[in-house]
Amino acid sequence: MLALGGRKVWRLGAMALAVAGLQLPVCLAQAPPRTPTHIAPPDDWGVQFDRPQPKPADPETDNTIRSLTARSQFAVDGSGLTIAVLDTGLRTTHVDFTGKVLAVRNFTTDDGGNPSVVTDGNGHGTNVAGVAIGNGLHVGIAPGAKVIPLKVLTNSGSGSFTSVQNALDWVIANKDAYQISVVNLSLGDGGNYTADPSTSDPVRQRIITLRNAKVATCIAAGNSFYPNSKQGMAYPAICRESISVGALYDANIGSVYYSNGATAYSSAPKVFCPFSQRLHSTTNSYTRTDVFVPGAALTAAGNANDSAESTYHGTSQATPVTAGLCLLAQQYAKKKTGQLPTVDQLERWLVATTTSTGNTITDGDDENDNVVNTGKQFVMADAVEMLTAADAELSGGGGPLPSAMTASYSTSTKTLTITGDANAGALTISKSGSKVTLSAGANTTINGTSKVTYTISSAFTLKGDLQAGDDQISMMSLSLTTLDLKLGAGNDKVTLSYCTVTTCKVDGGDGTDTFVSTTSTIKSNQNTNIP
Repeated sequence: MLALGGRKVWRLGAMALAVAGLQLPVCLAQAPPRTPTHIAPPDDWGVQFDRPQPKPADPETDNTIRSLTARSQFAVDGSGLTIAVLDTGLRTTHVDFTGKVLAVRNFTTDDGGNPSVVTDGNGHGTNVAGVAIGNGLHVGIAPGAKVIPLKVLTNSGSGSFTSVQNALDWVIANKDAYQISVVNLSLGDGGNYTADPSTSDPVRQRIITLRNAKVATCIAAGNSFYPNSKQGMAYPAICRESISVGALYDANIGSVYYSNGATAYSSAPKVFCPFSQRLHSTTNSYTRTDVFVPGAALTAAGNANDSAESTYHGTSQATPVTAGLCLLAQQYAKKKTGQLPTVDQLERWLVATTTSTGNTITDGDDENDNVVNTGKQFVMADAVEMLTAADAELSGGGGPLPSAMTASYSTSTKTLTITGDANAGALTISKSGSKVTLSAGANTTINGTSKVTYTISSAFTLKGDLQAGDDQISMMSLSLTTLDLKLGAGNDKVTLSYCTVTTCKVDGGDGTDTFVSTTSTIKSNQNTNIP
């Protein structure tokens, strides 16, 4: 136990969990070797109160991500949609959830295994649900939405992934009946991975099924960045089809000392929490941490009585913030188009910005803690920017926002590198003489303009990470030693015309992709995830 603001704070969850009798290492620079069998909320620190405290519920989070402003400006609150919260249960009678609980289901042995009882003897699930959709003494991010608590963790805070699988199956079977559009998993296996398991993994399979049905699965990145300061995330947040969430502070609450040893010597809005796991796109663009939002210290409903409240620190709290933002964006899209947006669209909007500085936050610029910061730039979600991006895309006949790609050429390695999402406007790379020209379509820019030209006299390597989205890239008259493209999630198309390629390595990622070679020579075809 530790002191926080004069109050006792208890720790929920275990730092590492046993898997098939073996102890998971703190950091694995690879995918989980198999589906872990046991789970727990990833090391959250919380305190329960039997009555609301004098301090207002949680205005700091609203101020940091501008959720209150966005709800007012865009007239959304999550109404008409439902979130499924897979956690320790819910105090369903709490005033914050009056008229909001559509159904319940227990997948644990608590309460005699009664499937109709989701008593939250822990408090974690009640806080998580309150952060997302509470509307009473405390107001969540999407206060108009409904909730379905699916109890997969016992009152001790532990559970099994079999329960998670069964709960996700329940969501898949009942999503239409209850208008479930978001699933919240504030839990993990305690591991640290940079790659996801194969698509045969049972939890990942279900996340893919939900994503294809336009249901977003938001998952906590994990709280084990200390003590090793290694990039990565816990399972199942590492699954690329999920929306993975890291944690920031939402206010200056002074210094904070966590029971696992992580320490913030000072805190401030938009500062990384020292415990929050993180994975930058330069390490793995497919499984990167998608977004950061406030996760400490968040106040919402408590489980002590029907007007109790609780305050927690953790990526478990950042996750329902993001889930609430997804509900707002989904409601807005339904108002504009009559249907849910794709999860690709949600991810695009969550990281969108209309300003020159963007919503980027640098890990290590103003952090004062006892971890080794990455020095990398990540993205913080902003509700106003998110809905502004959604409006721009949906008001433009469904076309995506302009995508800013970057390109660079190294003369020493003879490598042309491109990154970014080549939206439906497409990208064309052609060569005439010694000039290689990159031309962007209507919905794409390259280095801030529509065309970039490099002088390349001989064969060269073309490397590209086109990230998630429906990408189109055409290559004409190129002589390549290696074509190394990562297309990311989406329905992508690559076309080669009059090209010579020594080694072709195109990874289609997820989605239905097309690879067309016309009057071209490919000496070694090593494409993957391409039909």
